[in-house]
Amino acid sequence: MASEIKKQSFESRIADLEAIVNHLQGGQLTLDDSIKEFKQGMELAQTLQKELDQAQATLAQLVDENGNFQPAEEVGDDLSNNGVQNQGYHSEFTKNEEN
Repeated sequence: MASEIKKQSFESRIADLEAIVNHLQGGQLTLDDSIKEFKQGMELAQTLQKELDQAQATLAQLVDENGNFQPAEEVGDDLSNNGVQNQGYHSEFTKNEEN
């Protein structure tokens, strides 16, 4: 499943996650099917969150602490998330875990 998830665009995977949520909220699934859908949705959400974190880390490397753009040559060409931590982004999934 993980390789199938990565082949789709980010936006397509968001749409898939929304469809899973709507399907679960519909109340028409059996318990077993609900568990399968939930598991698939959580795996997809985790994959999307990791991708968002990586994108945010890349952007953090391109913008200095004052919000000014730094060309890749100035920060180094390695924009692979080395040493950059999550700068406070929280998805709707992490908000629920905090409450």
